[in-house]
Amino acid sequence: MITGPPGPPYAGAVAVHMEGAPLPAQYEEVALVQAEGGGADLGTLLPALQREAAALGCDAVILVKVDQGARHGSATGVAVRVRSAPQRVE
Repeated sequence: MITGPPGPPYAGAVAVHMEGAPLPAQYEEVALVQAEGGGADLGTLLPALQREAAALGCDAVILVKVDQGARHGSATGVAVRVRSAPQRVE
């Protein structure tokens, strides 16, 4: 679900911040992203979230939550663009 303006695809590494982990200081929310599948595990779910976020021009997925059952797994997160902190001029 798109929640903000997407950008051109992002070609760099997309960071993953699991639920409960420290968040970037400043970011712009772009979309809620989800991945799921039968027999899916972290090794397939997280890269799927990263690909979806990168396609929307995002460089991070935050608040990632993973649910794994015996035969099915899913992951959700928020795709964001991390904003740099303003530079201080002294």
